[in-house]
Amino acid sequence: MVSNRANAICLLKVLQEYSDENHILSMREIKEKLKSSYDITIDRRTVYSTVELLQQMEYDISTYEENGVGYYLRTRDFEPAEIRLLTDAVYAFDYISPKQTKDLAQKLQNLLSVHARRQYRHLHVIRPERKTKNPQVFLNIELLEEAIGSGKKVAFTYLDYATDKTLQPRRKEKYVANPYGMVCENERYYLVLILDGLTAPSLYRIDLMRDLEILPQKVSPTVAEAKLNNTKNVTYAFVGEPEYIRLRCADHVLRHVFDRFGTDLFVQDNKDGTVGIGFTASPQGVKFWALQYLPYVEVLEPLHLRESVIESVRRNPYGVGQEGEKQNVE
Repeated sequence: MVSNRANAICLLKVLQEYSDENHILSMREIKEKLKSSYDITIDRRTVYSTVELLQQMEYDISTYEENGVGYYLRTRDFEPAEIRLLTDAVYAFDYISPKQTKDLAQKLQNLLSVHARRQYRHLHVIRPERKTKNPQVFLNIELLEEAIGSGKKVAFTYLDYATDKTLQPRRKEKYVANPYGMVCENERYYLVLILDGLTAPSLYRIDLMRDLEILPQKVSPTVAEAKLNNTKNVTYAFVGEPEYIRLRCADHVLRHVFDRFGTDLFVQDNKDGTVGIGFTASPQGVKFWALQYLPYVEVLEPLHLRESVIESVRRNPYGVGQEGEKQNVE
């Protein structure tokens, strides 16, 4: 039998589990739940005093005097809409494995009443084959948090997909790196690092790391010495010295520009169905983005980026724009 000193905790658990504004618990139901769940038998006056104690501890509990029916927990740490948003995000992130997706979603839903959880019964992972097959992602994050906090180097095996669809080590020896932070970019989770022996920062996918270990050596260069500003203007995880970019875009793709680069940029209406855009970013990432919108986006500056895009267009595998027409191959 649970000690009477646990009355407040057990009553709070009952209200969290079974009550909401659409499911108000009567005094009789509260006493029955306490008995069936925790083998606690208490009288009406003890319920009153325990509710008052919880209210003094700033739990927002609606009472019979207020609603004329009974008791329910009016506010929670997370509202149903917030849980829905976070659950959908967990399902959408491909760097979380299918099993971990379901486990994490269940933990989020447990913050709601049993009644509110019913709306999540039919959630499924869309295209589970896109979810990572690496079960060490959460462990990697815990170890990386510790390494970054203590300023220690890390070593890890980095994976890549083979033709048989399995994750295989990219090389035999482990990568040794100086970790500085973690960022979410392009629906992936990356570690900001500088590999041993190099000076430029890079982004490496955390879901492709395995057998990660914290090394005793301190990071070098330190956070203050490392040139990490380049990672603030990352596009599609391409890291490089930021440069001022000028684009001419069809006005109907302006939304896509804002989606990718934000709204802190220069915009000029050219009055001819196009807009001029100016912002600072890594050129390599902008190139990758611009090629996806080839009919509608023209890179104007810097010149080397414009020429690089033109060269990529020339080398397209369809042979379009090259001398002669590419011959059909049976």
